[in-house]
Amino acid sequence: MNALRRRILRLATLLGALTVVFACNAPFIPVPPPGATFTSQLTDDGMGGQKTIWTTHGLPSTHAALARYSIINEATGDGVITTAAADGTFTADPIDGVMNDHIQLYYQTPSGDYSESICLLLTEAVGSNGSAPSCLP
Repeated sequence: MNALRRRILRLATLLGALTVVFACNAPFIPVPPPGATFTSQLTDDGMGGQKTIWTTHGLPSTHAALARYSIINEATGDGVITTAAADGTFTADPIDGVMNDHIQLYYQTPSGDYSESICLLLTEAVGSNGSAPSCLP
């Protein structure tokens, strides 16, 4: 009977240790980007006319410190990749676009985890959360 109790105790200890190990390794839960604002600027289009280019400015985020952001205009297919500062903010190179184009924004952390993607309207307007309005109502 004593040997059976020792085996059960060992098994219970092993199962308890495994539970603690797996409980401490929580899976990564993707956090959406904090949002961004856009500023427009007229520039030469190379054919004697002018076009509007847009610069994306990222809002601060502790989740996105030093992350690589991807900013993609769905209408044109143009996009840029930029790296955030230690506070999560960034200013990306300009992209082509027209007012109310849909912009997809997501980031990859230095450890390789990806955020959810958000869709923002390409406009200089800012919503109540300090970001450009969402594509979805």
